Amino acid sequence: MKRKKGFTLIELLAVIALLGILGTLAVTSAINISADLKTDMYCEKLTFIESQAKLYGNDHFTSDMDVELSLLELMQLGYLKADQEVEGSYFLDPRDNSSMDQTTVRIYANNKRSYAHVNVDDSMCDE
Repeated sequence: MKRKKGFTLIELLAVIALLGILGTLAVTSAINISADLKTDMYCEKLTFIESQAKLYGNDHFTSDMDVELSLLELMQLGYLKADQEVEGSYFLDPRDNSSMDQTTVRIYANNKRSYAHVNVDDSMCDE
């Protein structure tokens, strides 16, 4: 009796199941990487905003300086450039594209230096 060449149904189902498992792992990894990159972008954005606010503090330095400015005010003063030119939302959170326009930055002086801190939860940036 001649043996036919080819794959059995069980072998084909096993290969399909393995490809499905590998595909699921790949998609899950891609989603996690994307979330991590968005968080990194958010942290970099906060660092940039703080550096621009420090520039404002250096330009308007007084020994008793302690002011809070919104991102919109910093943009109007020329220290920040908008992410987009859409009325109603100029600064976007990279994690979820929500508006950051009303986010404030505290600029203060201490030991003859100016400092800035964005008033948001930045605990994920400490890692």
